[in-house]
Amino acid sequence: MVQEQVRPVVPVAEGSPDSGASEFRESQVPETDGGERLDSWLARHHTDHSRSELRRCIEDGRVTIDGVAAKKASRKLNGGEKIRFTPPPPPQITPLPEDVPLEILHQDEHLLVISKEAGMIVHPSPGAPPEGTLVNALLGHSRGIADVGEEDRPGIVHRLDRETSGVMVIARTNAAHRELSRQFHDREVSKEYLALCHGQPENPSGEIDLPLARSFTDTKKWTVRHDADARNAFTAWKLKKTFPDLRQPISWIHCFPRTGRTHQIRVHLRALGHPILCDYLYGREKRLDLAKLGRQQPEAVLERHALHAWKLHLKHPASGQSMLFEAPLPADLVPWWTAGTLWQS
Repeated sequence: MVQEQVRPVVPVAEGSPDSGASEFRESQVPETDGGERLDSWLARHHTDHSRSELRRCIEDGRVTIDGVAAKKASRKLNGGEKIRFTPPPPPQITPLPEDVPLEILHQDEHLLVISKEAGMIVHPSPGAPPEGTLVNALLGHSRGIADVGEEDRPGIVHRLDRETSGVMVIARTNAAHRELSRQFHDREVSKEYLALCHGQPENPSGEIDLPLARSFTDTKKWTVRHDADARNAFTAWKLKKTFPDLRQPISWIHCFPRTGRTHQIRVHLRALGHPILCDYLYGREKRLDLAKLGRQQPEAVLERHALHAWKLHLKHPASGQSMLFEAPLPADLVPWWTAGTLWQS
């Protein structure tokens, strides 16, 4: 097991690689890791940074081995070395208001509920331009939301993946932000998703109780793991619709996640043997046309993973009233829904 220590960085001269950093991470390489590449080893133990970011850190002198700056990402480790990694300072992202239309399901002085369109990023992130996100749209819609919650993600209490469409709740006051965040943290919010998947499950319903952690081989992906770094993840599901007239079995699966891990439903359904259609990370293809799967089906091109956040059940942050919000299926998923046959369990 790697023993890591996080320590304050001694002030350095401005312009040096460590200038502006607030801490370094120091850990010893286990003897069993001997022979592994430096960049690969760092990627496994610093999963909040991509492998390409870690390579740049090596080039910038932010990684030392036994006190000497590492020169090559491909260097093979012997085991037993002491590695010090100084992360670069996070970029200062200041999102600006933008006049972007939002599909509003509900709004009052405490909260805003929207149906997020597929393709919209929720908030700015390192490596991406701080524009065109949901946060930019929120700043343009609600004047006072800039002071709610965190500076770079005002009003945000939960998120959806970029290509996932559906219902989201946003806080409009700091009191609402605290209460909604608490409800999500304490798992008092009920979420329901619709996923269009390959195949047809043998059973009409089931539960997936598989822990998740970041992939060792691709830092963009998450995977089922059973080690100390994995976090519990639970998804209940039931078959919603099938496609008796198509050339290949496809199913709509109704998902009820009880935890909120990154990519949870996508990874769980893949583990079940039914990956979501057009999921570029966990699926089989990037593009499908309904017309090519059935003779009498309309042309309906799908170019994003077919996952929709359908319903959200929570308590109003001020009144405590139980509220249920539903986001209708977006236009790109409607033909795929109407082509299916409701499953009668």
